[in-house]
Amino acid sequence: MPEENVMEGCNSRSAVLRLEDRSTISVLLPIHNEAKNVLDIVKTYHNEICRKVPAALIVAEDGSTDGTKEVLTSLKSELPMVLLTEPNRKGYAKAVSDALKTCSSDWVFFSDSDGQYNAADFWRLWKHRGSFDMIIGRKVRRSEGAYRIVLARGFHKIVNGMFGLSLQDADCGFRLIRKEVIRSVIDKVRFLDYSFWAEFTIRGCLEGFRIGEVPINHSSRTHGNTHIYKPSKIAVIVLKQLRGLAGLYADVRSGD
Repeated sequence: MPEENVMEGCNSRSAVLRLEDRSTISVLLPIHNEAKNVLDIVKTYHNEICRKVPAALIVAEDGSTDGTKEVLTSLKSELPMVLLTEPNRKGYAKAVSDALKTCSSDWVFFSDSDGQYNAADFWRLWKHRGSFDMIIGRKVRRSEGAYRIVLARGFHKIVNGMFGLSLQDADCGFRLIRKEVIRSVIDKVRFLDYSFWAEFTIRGCLEGFRIGEVPINHSSRTHGNTHIYKPSKIAVIVLKQLRGLAGLYADVRSGD
């Protein structure tokens, strides 16, 4: 287990509402083409969190073509959850943004659903909700390729230098967010196509929300490979990220 060391990082809708009526927290899981993982992942998060606190489980499926949608439809008859499905893929950023807007609970817990995060680490974030508006998981041992680790370090050095921040894992897809942060930030995120959460975090910091980072576990995928950061795409991704950061910087400065 990672050593506990919290760091401050900066100086269908009606169905959702019914399920959230008595919920303190929404547990939001995005899914795309995870047929081999999805059953275990959704059940694990339900058992670890939703059985222990008043929580609404929301699964946002984004145009899967590998049988994921069918698995989730069957699972819906077993578990109390809201299933949001799409006939065609929106892409990660758009799918996550739309799903976040459906949540009305005081808190939203978000976790990518590729099996690399430990649902039990939710409690490491939850216990700090009185001190922060957003608590982000900070991967202490990244179970990713060396090129991903190098890219992440370089990205954070650029981000922290440009915006005067001290973030270590701004793009982590494992976080607890107060609904006020979502409402304030979500419609402004549009520049970093490959780092939705990084831009969300940067904007949250610059708007004065209290943001902390908590060490969490990170494991290798048990099935499949990354859908986005493939080695063959790295050059294009880096170029788009740099352009996106320049656009974000200009947009933030224009609002000063």
